[in-house]
Amino acid sequence: MTVQIILGRMRSALRTAAVRRRFFVGGIMKAVSIIIPCYNAAEYLDRCMEHLLLQTIGLEKMEIILVDDASTDDGATLRGMMKYERNYPDHVMVIACEQNAGPGAARNIGLAYASGDYIAFVDADDIMDVSMLERMHEAMRKYDTDVVECSYKTFADGEEIYLEKRDRDYLIRIETPQDRGRFLVNSFKTAVWGRLYRRSFLHRNSLSFPENIRYGEDNFFSGLAMLLCGSVYHIGDTLYYYYRNEKGLIRNNTDNGRIRQLAEVMEQYLLALNDRGFFQGVMDGYEEEFEWYMIYKYFMDPVSFIISRQMQDWKEQVSFFRKALLRFFPDACQNRYLNGDVRWKDYVFLLKNDII
Repeated sequence: MTVQIILGRMRSALRTAAVRRRFFVGGIMKAVSIIIPCYNAAEYLDRCMEHLLLQTIGLEKMEIILVDDASTDDGATLRGMMKYERNYPDHVMVIACEQNAGPGAARNIGLAYASGDYIAFVDADDIMDVSMLERMHEAMRKYDTDVVECSYKTFADGEEIYLEKRDRDYLIRIETPQDRGRFLVNSFKTAVWGRLYRRSFLHRNSLSFPENIRYGEDNFFSGLAMLLCGSVYHIGDTLYYYYRNEKGLIRNNTDNGRIRQLAEVMEQYLLALNDRGFFQGVMDGYEEEFEWYMIYKYFMDPVSFIISRQMQDWKEQVSFFRKALLRFFPDACQNRYLNGDVRWKDYVFLLKNDII
């Protein structure tokens, strides 16, 4: 589905030319574009926007693009979005879609309108530390990287359930196949939030989200970025706060059909890599590391999710993801990264044995 089809007639009166002009201040384009897909997000939007408007980088350097993915809450989400457009007309753009097409399509629409040199994706029910964009922007300019990322916390039902944190800041330069392999082994975050992307990097590599997928679309996008980027800077401090809310655009994942879309994401991802020539010698030197990344993201991650949610048909679900992975990686059970760590022994068993 193309952007044109998804957009249909914009309920907002904005027009492309007018929008482009609005995001110039004194003839200077904004530094950072923040893209926020929204679906039935009225309950959380004010909290998200409050932290955005207080960003220490300064509002004059920001454009905030809110994309309503055809919310079904009687216009509550769209009204909340329009309030910010009215109050901050030089900094906030609202795009309203007539058809719901999922978070990937909404982000692609935001990317089509973004004019900043740098791109950040934020979920409408999440919040950022007020210093996040300034610190990422400074690091991006200082180290000339393709991506800057930070540590993050995950919350569910208002309680912290996970902290992903590194003890220090560090720079990764990827110049050899061995560098790429080490990067794949040590970098498992595939969410697009909590990162700042150089827009020229995204455009140069034609990076976009799959638009027919409603769960796991960020795996596709981030997976491509990990294989194409030449440098990443990591900020050790926790600057992003990820909230699991079942009502949100990204959260309602308990439906078995939706989580099984990860297998479709995997297939689309591998096809995209094939189209880009990655299986014609590009991966020489890090094939096993790439296989380990795929095992982790497309078997271990969904299996962990399935078991943690105590799905009644968990055996069938685990068997489904086992078969999906082995279809493309028949020797995955022999991967040295999987077998070399006692922490993964349960996953080794589940991968080697069909439990139904």
